[in-house]
Amino acid sequence: MTDTKPNPEKHMLNPDLTIPKTARAAVLTGHGEKYVIKDDYPVKQPGELQPGECLVKIEYTGVCHSDLHIQKGDWRKKSILPLIGGHEAVGRVMAIGEHSDAGTVKIGDRVGL
Repeated sequence: MTDTKPNPEKHMLNPDLTIPKTARAAVLTGHGEKYVIKDDYPVKQPGELQPGECLVKIEYTGVCHSDLHIQKGDWRKKSILPLIGGHEAVGRVMAIGEHSDAGTVKIGDRVGL
């Protein structure tokens, strides 16, 4: 008898490691303004990554209360804008900056941010 139970991780066994030129993002361009959903936000490409940086393809993200404080601009230290909201995320490592120290994270790994 074969195991026919659904596998929720099945779609993650062969992750698509294609890096697009643009992506969908919630972007804040000014304090006191609304986040704007952009479908053409530029994606940093592997050759543009600095040592120690990596590119993560976000699978799931949430909005944190700090995203609302940043939007309102009510913190003493203001955030650098433009800013992409939703910093609590899970995704796959797509690229790692050249000359990065060898670590435990590899391309294709699932990570939490």
